Amino acid sequence: MNRQEKLIELVGKRYTWDVSGFLPAKKDDSKSKKTSESKSSTSEENKQILAAEKDYKEALAYVKDAISPAFLKVYQDKIRINNTFAKTFFVYSYPNFLEGNWLSPVINWDVKFDMSLYVYPIESAFVQKYLRKRLTQLHSERSINAEKWLINDPGLEAQIQDVEELRAKLTRGMEKYFHMGLYITVYSDTEESLNRIGKDIETILAWRNVLQKQSFLRAEQWFISTGPFAKDDLWVYRNISTWGLSTTFPFSSSTLSHDDGILYGVNTHNNSLILYDRFKSENANMVVFAKSGSGKSFTVKLEILRMLMMGIDVIVIDPENEYKPLVDTVWGSYLDVSLNSNERINPFDLPLGMKDHEEKPWDLLRSSVINLLGLMNLLLGKMTSDEESLMEKALITTYSLKGITIEDDNIEWKEIPIMQDLKDVLETMDGANSLVTRMEKYTTGIFAWIFSKRTNIDLKEWLQVFSVRDLDDILRPTTMYVILNHIWNKVRSSNKKRIMVIDEAWNIMQHDDSAKFLFGLVKRARKYNLGITTITQDVEDFAQSNYGKPIISNSSIQLLLKQSSASIDALQNIFKLTEQEKYILLNSAVGQWLFFAWAEHVGIQVLASFYEEQIVSTNPNR
Repeated sequence: MNRQEKLIELVGKRYTWDVSGFLPAKKDDSKSKKTSESKSSTSEENKQILAAEKDYKEALAYVKDAISPAFLKVYQDKIRINNTFAKTFFVYSYPNFLEGNWLSPVINWDVKFDMSLYVYPIESAFVQKYLRKRLTQLHSERSINAEKWLINDPGLEAQIQDVEELRAKLTRGMEKYFHMGLYITVYSDTEESLNRIGKDIETILAWRNVLQKQSFLRAEQWFISTGPFAKDDLWVYRNISTWGLSTTFPFSSSTLSHDDGILYGVNTHNNSLILYDRFKSENANMVVFAKSGSGKSFTVKLEILRMLMMGIDVIVIDPENEYKPLVDTVWGSYLDVSLNSNERINPFDLPLGMKDHEEKPWDLLRSSVINLLGLMNLLLGKMTSDEESLMEKALITTYSLKGITIEDDNIEWKEIPIMQDLKDVLETMDGANSLVTRMEKYTTGIFAWIFSKRTNIDLKEWLQVFSVRDLDDILRPTTMYVILNHIWNKVRSSNKKRIMVIDEAWNIMQHDDSAKFLFGLVKRARKYNLGITTITQDVEDFAQSNYGKPIISNSSIQLLLKQSSASIDALQNIFKLTEQEKYILLNSAVGQWLFFAWAEHVGIQVLASFYEEQIVSTNPNR
């Protein structure tokens, strides 16, 4: 038993607790006949109470000393507490109209500050008396103006109308009247920073036509009024009605909801449902950053399953065969891309071109040549400028030998060249010996089976998954480049809502050519009704790539799950996270994440039904 509990126990023997404090217990006549032994016992209890009370007061004094600052210096416009400066502002004027949640920019302000909102109800009878007096004054002023043949004052008429409407609402009980005081104290380590924060808050409030002033000569009273004491030492207030007061409610949170979107989860701030349609954003691209085991695959597969139910096609590049159970369940197409696989993709394929899209002659061929130059830089190593020039001429010649030319790049009823055809053309060109030598392993060597064969697959609608798990690391970047190009050709051939998921995207971002190609897809996807989901664990490495940040900035939606302490700082700089959002990402449980859709930031808990969980779960112990 500690000293405080002992004191309460001893005091409780002689006192009863009342709402007004400790009150002496009623005198009991039977107790007046106590013997001398009981009097001695009572005396002993008094000594114990006094001793315990002394110890309690000493301990309480120690706590106050522990939490009190070393010093507090009061200036005319601020105070200094240890090494921290504080300055207080008060609101003195509001506009006639305030929209709901106008305090949100202040509440979510990422600086250290205290805000106090004091509300004092006023008797309706008192307000009605004042309004009658005010209305009489206004009518009198209007009559005087009329007698002087003056033009009607619109401002005067507006005041009369406002007063009459307010009187009517007060009479019907639709409104009540209050005095409201709003004080904000900001803190900073330096005076320069404090002044800058003061200008920021002036800008934030002025944007809503809310006027504020800095306190002078009463800095200590201002500080107390914004402290946790519920004590208003200032009494600087404005009159406000119930409707106006309701707009200041500070505990509001962001919501994300569309009428025809898919369910992503539950808003952790207000328990509302997050129903969102990616295709209603400026673009349908999304980036997903999370460390392993945080639930990113579960979340993305759950989104894919619900997208399919909305009739949206999904294409996935799967690095770990995680999507095979999902494909088997929904009867999708699963393609194993490896040296031992029978499925092949020809990197020389061209798109058919969208029928409702005006393609100029040579556009499709030029785009294919540019993409193949990037692929050759990956396959053959970085080419010199002379080699690139030779390769460009060779590619155009290779296509022209099959009837695909600058004047006519339509591929219907025409044969598509393969890698061996390009090598044959290079062998006839002067100065291309090095290129021919480096190409041999992709035409007649160990990698010929994967890069020098014609396409033998046909992407069906619904769900298509490309598995690259069994690819050697040396082939992974180039093969993913070829797969992305093939998917892009398919997307450009028809106009339909599609989502493309690129898991472990850092494999593509390792090389500038493949990273540039991915950035091009992200930038142009909206034009072809495509949304690209980019998933990666290596946040810092992704951001350091020349095309990492542009990919993020061209993605309307960002999905952030639990992060490691090593990468959280880089993530905070990229997404301008608040300290609270940073704390959430470091300590969130599996399936809890932050959902950013442009300016809206919400916390979400992912929820799946029992059957959905059986399909999309990636837990190896299930």
